[in-house]
Amino acid sequence: MSWILFRHFTAELGKVILLTTAVIVTVVAFGAVIKPLAGNLLGPGGIAKYIVLAMVPMLQYALPFAVGFAGTIVTHRFAADNEVQAMAVSGLPYRTILLPQVALGMVLALLMFVLVQTTIPRFLGYMSNVITEDASQVFVSTIRSGEPFAMGNYLISADRVGLDDSRAADGVRRVRMEGVVALEMLPGGKVGSEFVASAGSADLYGRGADLVIKVAFRDASILRSGEATVAASPLVEPMPIVMDVGWERSPKFLPWGELIEVLREPSRGALPEAERRAYEPPIIPGLMMQRIERQLQSTGVAVLESGDAKRRYEIRDAQLGGKGLVPRAPLKRITVTEFDGNSPLREASAVGASLVASKSGGQFGGPARLDLVLIDPSARDLRDASERAVAWPPEVAGVAVADGAPEPTVLEALELARALSQAKDPPLAQYARGASTVVFVIERALKTTADEALSHVWMRFAQPISVLLMLLLGSMLAIWKKHSLPLTIFLLAFIPSIANVLLIASGQSILRQGKLLSGLSVMWAGNAALLLMILWVGRRLARH
Repeated sequence: MSWILFRHFTAELGKVILLTTAVIVTVVAFGAVIKPLAGNLLGPGGIAKYIVLAMVPMLQYALPFAVGFAGTIVTHRFAADNEVQAMAVSGLPYRTILLPQVALGMVLALLMFVLVQTTIPRFLGYMSNVITEDASQVFVSTIRSGEPFAMGNYLISADRVGLDDSRAADGVRRVRMEGVVALEMLPGGKVGSEFVASAGSADLYGRGADLVIKVAFRDASILRSGEATVAASPLVEPMPIVMDVGWERSPKFLPWGELIEVLREPSRGALPEAERRAYEPPIIPGLMMQRIERQLQSTGVAVLESGDAKRRYEIRDAQLGGKGLVPRAPLKRITVTEFDGNSPLREASAVGASLVASKSGGQFGGPARLDLVLIDPSARDLRDASERAVAWPPEVAGVAVADGAPEPTVLEALELARALSQAKDPPLAQYARGASTVVFVIERALKTTADEALSHVWMRFAQPISVLLMLLLGSMLAIWKKHSLPLTIFLLAFIPSIANVLLIASGQSILRQGKLLSGLSVMWAGNAALLLMILWVGRRLARH
């Protein structure tokens, strides 16, 4: 086949593919914006930006059907005008006549491979960022208009509201409010709790395909449905609201290199860390006691520090036991020395100490802390030589272990929780059951992450190959059924193509469940069926 004919054939295919892809992508992108728009998460400016960004991810669904349609329409026109027949009777085999489709299909398959491996995951992340940024604008504009903002099962109103850019560098959009009223709505339209606060804030940030909204009310009064009393609190932090603004939470947001890293080491994924932070708080006191025990065993001294790090407490002659600390045998009392910086202030001797979870930390992402309560303490002043007796506070609230250890990774946290789950002696034994739950949750999250990453790896190979197969199938059917209507021919190619897309998605879902063999069989069944159809149609063409 001459270069002129090859170039003409390829140019016609390219034009129709571009036009068809543009139409399908635009329609599908408009469909993608419905979900966040219905959730009141996008404003007018955000809608246009979201649609433009959504066009790139929608290519993975639009391109296979666009090339199939273009191959059918263009090749059918050549066949109906007997140009294909003329080439065939002049001695050109069909594999040569279909060379433009093969070449263009391979180029588009390679383009699709690059898109699904690098570009599309990044654009999915950009779409999530648009929602995070625009949701804060919608939050402010809705409340300023006098309407309550619907946030999960909460309705929030305020007298004054505005954006605070102090945490913008961290990817968090903070909204500050004054004169806040929030209602917790129960099923059936009933009010569960009512919050009235002098001030409040809402932090909005993206987590995977979700939008997380974390609110805080200051100087709040709380009235619960069915109760006649009003409770007051200087700070109220309801549980963060997670709003699903994407299709699913998965490694689909990761480009190829990061996806392979997550496949090799699932702890790098977002899910294990999220599950750890969700289930770990109840056992944090036990984990801190483990660190205290390691300090006492290695150096004989455990060091605790206050929240502002101005006061430091050194504990000696102690070991874990009872409700916290007991004297190390054969001693009868433990010793606690309080420091201000490097200057000793006072020293207490006690028959033991209780360690309990502090209300000043360890919740909603705050630092984990303990309250230290000495049993029968006697204290003396160390600031002068008289060492006169002084009072010791009933409790030292909000202290943390000062061992200089960084926050443990997911795998390190798993090992710590596994060790805690084996504890049989007090005070760690009370956390063993909770630690077993954390171990189960983290191990499940690691397996889920690995299975999901593997499913995306295989899906990103199956989708590009379908582009080449659908283009060839549509083109060969157009030559074989040249006397039929083009749309009738496209329907013959469209039905197995739809089945292929569904099989790829179904196979990916099965792979997520850890069923490798069955998942791969289903995922590649559609491409295999398309290939068999191409071979069968090619054999029919060869006979005629």
